[in-house]
Amino acid sequence: MCQCSKYKCGATLFVRTFHTFVVIGVPATLLFKESILHHSLIDGEHVAMGVIYILMVLWSLAMYFLTCFTNPGYITVTKYNKASMLQLQTKQTVNSDDDFDINDESVEAARNNNDDNVDDGNEEVGHMLSTECKPGMKYRVCDYCEIMQPMRTKHCEDCNKCVRKFDHHCPWLEACIGERNHRFFWLFLLSTFALIASTFYITWNAFQFRMSWSDWLETNAILFIDVVILFIGGMVVLGLLGFHSYLMFKGLTTWEAASRERITYLKYLDEDYNPFNEGLCRNLYQFLFACHLRKWEKVYARKAKGANGIV
Repeated sequence: MCQCSKYKCGATLFVRTFHTFVVIGVPATLLFKESILHHSLIDGEHVAMGVIYILMVLWSLAMYFLTCFTNPGYITVTKYNKASMLQLQTKQTVNSDDDFDINDESVEAARNNNDDNVDDGNEEVGHMLSTECKPGMKYRVCDYCEIMQPMRTKHCEDCNKCVRKFDHHCPWLEACIGERNHRFFWLFLLSTFALIASTFYITWNAFQFRMSWSDWLETNAILFIDVVILFIGGMVVLGLLGFHSYLMFKGLTTWEAASRERITYLKYLDEDYNPFNEGLCRNLYQFLFACHLRKWEKVYARKAKGANGIV
């Protein structure tokens, strides 16, 4: 194993262990104080409230690790899709943006190589040129994987893989967020914010009054540290939850929102036009409930026919 891989594995283990420690550790301190949680779980008062709180902790951790371990939409590099890319490369001229102009002959060659090599299991095989390909369209080439990328795909340098409907690489999870796990990431943010708000309320009500600052700090030091952690974490999570809710409503990704002017299929459109916005209800359904991978070329073709043939 190379040094870089060892470092990445170590960083991943540290980040996820630290997150688990914080999520469990902060509530654990409340069990040793005169808090609502202590009265519920230790003294047996309002047991249902304590059980609900424990379920919130477990649900937040479940969403965290589900997001971490769900394949975000990696595209497997195979000899077939690399061969297709090389065939196109020998036939076509690459422009400064590394986009290929596709003609009839190159499309047919790519179809012949790819049609029987699509895997819709844990990893998406690079089936770059589908039946929706049309002459004159432009397709992005990944210089790292040497494959033709489906629309909304981006190469993640941290994971060293191309990710379908790439959103971002999250350092707090040490994982990519893409088409397959974005919904779980949003549910993680939602459940974590609910947990933080509940824990903040319990902690705030556990503070004990003392006549002097020194006595107060000695009595409430741990609770004060908890409040600081909860406040900072709550502000970050609330900001992320609000932003990703906006992306969900609009049918966008973080990458598209932040780098629109550098993305081939968006930079030639009007600044306020989003070809992937299918309306609030459909956006919510596709984000939260749709399990299949979408062919974004179809959506784009319906909404942006006048975009100079660029997809």
